[in-house]
Amino acid sequence: MDADTIYAVIDLETTGTAVQKGDRIIQFGCALVQHGHIIHTTAQLINPDRPIPGTIQQLTGITPAMLTSAPYFGDVAATFEALLQDTVIVAHNVNFDYPFLSAEFERVGLSPLQQPAIDTVELAQILLPTLASYRLQDLTSYLHIQHDQPHRADSDAASTGQLLVALAKRFQALPSHTQQQLAGFGPQLLRQTGDWLASLVTPRKALPDSLVQVGELVVRRPQPVAEGAALAHYPATPAAKRALLRPAYRVRSGQSKMMDAIYTNATTTQAPLFVEAGTGLGKTLGYLLPYAYVATAERPLVVSTATTVLQEQLADTAVPQLRALLGAPNSAVVVKSPRHYLDLRGFAATLHAQSANRLTRVLEMRLLVWLTQTTTGDLAELHMTNYRAPLFNRIRHTGQEAAPGDPYQAMDFYARLQAQVAHSSMIITNHAYLARHADLLGHHRPYLVVDEAQHFADQVAAAHARKLDLGRLRVRLLKLAELIGHGDARDLLAAYADSAVWRYKLQSLAALVDDTLNGVTRMQETVYHHQFPQPAAGSTFVDAALTAEQVTWLTTTLAGPLAKLGRALATITSTVQALLADYTANAAHFLPSDAALFQAVVGIAAGLATQREGLADLRLGDPASVVTVTLPHPLAVTDLAITASVYESGPLVQDLVAGFTAPTFVGATLTVNRDFDFLARQLGYPATGVSTLRLRSPFHYKQQALVLACTDAPSAKDLTPAAYADYLASAILALADNDRATIVLFTSLAQIRLVYHRLAHTRLANRKELLAQGVTGSAAKIAKRFALNHSALLLGAASFFEGVDYPAKALEQVILTRLPFDAPEQPTTQARYAALQAAGADPFAADAVPRATLRLAQSFGRLIRTESDRGAFIVLDPRWLTTPYGRKMQKALPNLKPLAVPLGEMAGYLHDWFDPRKEDVDAASTPK
Repeated sequence: MDADTIYAVIDLETTGTAVQKGDRIIQFGCALVQHGHIIHTTAQLINPDRPIPGTIQQLTGITPAMLTSAPYFGDVAATFEALLQDTVIVAHNVNFDYPFLSAEFERVGLSPLQQPAIDTVELAQILLPTLASYRLQDLTSYLHIQHDQPHRADSDAASTGQLLVALAKRFQALPSHTQQQLAGFGPQLLRQTGDWLASLVTPRKALPDSLVQVGELVVRRPQPVAEGAALAHYPATPAAKRALLRPAYRVRSGQSKMMDAIYTNATTTQAPLFVEAGTGLGKTLGYLLPYAYVATAERPLVVSTATTVLQEQLADTAVPQLRALLGAPNSAVVVKSPRHYLDLRGFAATLHAQSANRLTRVLEMRLLVWLTQTTTGDLAELHMTNYRAPLFNRIRHTGQEAAPGDPYQAMDFYARLQAQVAHSSMIITNHAYLARHADLLGHHRPYLVVDEAQHFADQVAAAHARKLDLGRLRVRLLKLAELIGHGDARDLLAAYADSAVWRYKLQSLAALVDDTLNGVTRMQETVYHHQFPQPAAGSTFVDAALTAEQVTWLTTTLAGPLAKLGRALATITSTVQALLADYTANAAHFLPSDAALFQAVVGIAAGLATQREGLADLRLGDPASVVTVTLPHPLAVTDLAITASVYESGPLVQDLVAGFTAPTFVGATLTVNRDFDFLARQLGYPATGVSTLRLRSPFHYKQQALVLACTDAPSAKDLTPAAYADYLASAILALADNDRATIVLFTSLAQIRLVYHRLAHTRLANRKELLAQGVTGSAAKIAKRFALNHSALLLGAASFFEGVDYPAKALEQVILTRLPFDAPEQPTTQARYAALQAAGADPFAADAVPRATLRLAQSFGRLIRTESDRGAFIVLDPRWLTTPYGRKMQKALPNLKPLAVPLGEMAGYLHDWFDPRKEDVDAASTPK
């Protein structure tokens, strides 16, 4: 490939994906690109001489009638062959189009394709590393490329041609060093994609001031951290608020009351405050704005949200809006646990691995480009479907400080984050991090706002759970043994072949690791045979709660072995740290590829250190916790783990908030039966004597929302999981086979998987993009995908019950499959119920129903996010209509009553609601 190469960008529309089974081309499109411009385009409809599936017709818009007079492939194949002669073929997913077209050439007696080929999907993943989707229509939208007819070969080919040109410009805008690195990894890319990158490398040029090279990596140069300061003159009067907020925002009396209450509390009494701010009130601005006049770097505001998804939404949307409103910088920083951030040294070490596969290399190339863009090093910016690739285990930050002299120390993302925390007036974190690491926020009694506070108690409890994961410990010890000298690849003994002292230390370490592994095995077998004298029944996950007597036996029996394990882990970790220190001090004595070996040791050492710390804080006998033995399946003895879970977290919450000033708990759904008693009890506060503020939503729900309850829905407990999934799939098909963006809420990820695989084979899959949590991506990724596609169908669980805004037509239907009760068989739920029962309370009424009621209100809250939204909320659980508690839960909806309707009639109600007849609209708008 050179400057004069002609690139033939092709796209095929076909009757299906299996050319060997008789699928045929129905449209061929091609755009020729040379010197960065499209110089020729062609498109041809083709008669496949066989039926066209309805799904393909719907997807492409190509009907049998359009192909009746079209030529057969054999009639035009020679023309296509001549067009492609002496070109480099380009396609978006080249391993579909290229072999399909080649097979068709062979079928009609021509030679198979021999040209080099390039894949634009892989290129886009590398050169646009932070996108949530690499579908052609999403890429063209992002790059502002005109793409009028997606899934038509002519339009797709022309758009892919423009995409290729745009990607070339992106590559050549990269630093010279990064270009060279990408070209060096190119041979592992699909077909000749790497050759194309190599042909584009530009002459070496100086780095711009915004970038700096550290070791082998080019990263963004850190900017000075501005000291956070409070603004003067809080807008206390209605006139002052109007002057500040208008015209960007509508001034709401409820939001003004919230601002004043929070400002007054923060500057005077500084007492705990509960605020329920109805959906649409402007809750986030309601607490951010008053604290902009209070918080400083010396005493910042800590905002805690329920999930990292909400944390990112707050940082990416609300904080910039606040800055624009106030006309002043706001020194906000997002804080997560270290594992969310890239370890520069660890990543650099992986670049030397000789055995990396193609997918690992693509990910490394993507990270190299991302490093020229990111200022945080937060891996969530990559919007990966999941982060389970083995590479991530080696490049995640461990939280450990870099060794003195480490060239990456000054640019270390986590160290820079900690420096930002010390100078910021706003720290945005999540409940899990706050519960575990409040002491790392580095300030004396900062202000605190807990958003989505209904989750705080449970997440504090989860953060204080203690797990003796003997299965994971075994895996780490086995991996360490392999790294020392039991593996086939180069190991530590080979790396220290010329050092008798270190070879002796490593051999001793190997013996200790082996002895420790044997001790772990004995503990697992002892606990297993005592807890399960007969093999556990079934084939699914085991989570067995222990009685008080069994906990006593466990504590006594494991006291000696655990003490020995602690001593062994202390010796192992200290030896490994000495090993790593020796490598850092003498890195020049080792092979470049040894960097990956020692980085793997770093990851193992961090994990062992964490587990050693957990041993000292296991607290198996804590009266407020429940101890369980867990197994991934009944016979997995070597994966046995022991967990101590907290079920009553009120005292822990009180210990935590004691370190903060004016703790404020906010949310759209904090009350049950219009009072805060349930939340107060969860958080360890007395039911009376706490300052509260309850503010109604400004929305007119009777005009904006339709609520339907299914009268003929089956009870899930009466069906097998497969049969229940069949029902849900058929119901969703009936309710969502339209152009309305729909979220379906589940209480089980397993049920999501079952329903998704059923829907994937229906017409709905061709009409809408199907997004399923845990199947097509993580919660964060599919949330972003859903926001981009206004007619998608999303199947989600816990994190989608609240907190994510999809205004207007971004979300028009919410379907709740089951009332969101906790699973009663969970050990923590059982322990909580037992404690309530012992106190003379009814666990179902005092705990189960309030929790489910809050989640029900939250799920409804996803639907109407602005005053102009209209939407439908549909419940498929018969208990909502037929049980006393279900009917009581209906009162959680804001001034609405559900319509009881059989499933077969719901589509008609939905049609009439969203598309009312003109006379109905006129009648509704006529004054009476």
